[in-house]
Amino acid sequence: MSLILIDSEVEVSRKQNFRDNPNLQILRFAQNDTPKKSTRTLRIGLFGLGVVGSGVWRMLETKRNEFYDRFGIDVEIAGICVRDMLKERDADLPREIVRSDADELLLDDSIDVIIELIGGRYEALDVIEKALSSRKHVITANKLVLAHELPRLRKLADRNGVNLFYSVSVCGSVPVLRALDDLRIGDTIKSIQGIVNGSTNFILTSMTNYGLSYNEALAEARIKGFLEADPTLDVSGQDAGQKLSVLIYHAFGKHITPNQIETTGIENITADDVERESKNGNVIKLIASASLDESGKLVASVKPKSLPRSHVFATTSDEFNALEIIAHHAGPQILHGKGAGSFPTASAVISDVLELLREQY
Repeated sequence: MSLILIDSEVEVSRKQNFRDNPNLQILRFAQNDTPKKSTRTLRIGLFGLGVVGSGVWRMLETKRNEFYDRFGIDVEIAGICVRDMLKERDADLPREIVRSDADELLLDDSIDVIIELIGGRYEALDVIEKALSSRKHVITANKLVLAHELPRLRKLADRNGVNLFYSVSVCGSVPVLRALDDLRIGDTIKSIQGIVNGSTNFILTSMTNYGLSYNEALAEARIKGFLEADPTLDVSGQDAGQKLSVLIYHAFGKHITPNQIETTGIENITADDVERESKNGNVIKLIASASLDESGKLVASVKPKSLPRSHVFATTSDEFNALEIIAHHAGPQILHGKGAGSFPTASAVISDVLELLREQY
């Protein structure tokens, strides 16, 4: 005697087969007893649990069920590496997944993705290189490392068959790198310029709109969580220069390091400077820009500029970023959004996780 398994949707036609062939035996199972597809897991190793890392933890926990419903994948932070195990953390998480030994995550074959949020250059570079070499996908916010090592790290990722995502490294939640990639493929980009550091933009906005001194605005930005304890990287223009390096790579296919970019910060801008420009109908903004001259030479700079109040960048306030892309055929395109803070930056990390899920699963 033969056996046939049927479900409720095809039972009628199979019963007819039974009548035609009485040697068939029918075994029924209920619709809700149908075996479910096996759960796949994306295991993440998170490096850094500061302002952004804590935001990533919270957002991934919130989105976990949604990712499973959409992709059939359980996205799990399996381990978190921190420098100081005793430090109080602004996140409610299981203590057993926190460790201080980086290799526990980097050499763990069950970890699929490393999210690097520790900052700095050489320690972070070591984490990224080891992860890629171990055939783990990497998501990083580290514009300093990328500004110096981006082409080499992309080749390392390609060689090992994994992805390197870093949209979070520039303009926070604003998807500027994807926009540049798309425009560069279908058009020719002539120039880019914009406000790419939310911290300095918050400081300048506070000085312009509320009459604060430079030091008062600096203190307010720190209270809001837009500045590190040492604000030098932001106010000197170095952070914007690192981001501009990454933008140039995507806009023009050229890699230049930050020391090749003419850079001036906002440290010497006074309340008197802001007031004088305001009386003339202008606003001071820190602008990063890059373009190709007629000979094809790249010209790039980061410096404060006086802009008329009617300019789109003049109305870009507080921690917001804005980038104007001018393409040969498409003309000017402007992207705008939050560029600093825990959750806007964490949101960009989650966007890269989502992109990985789309590509790999």
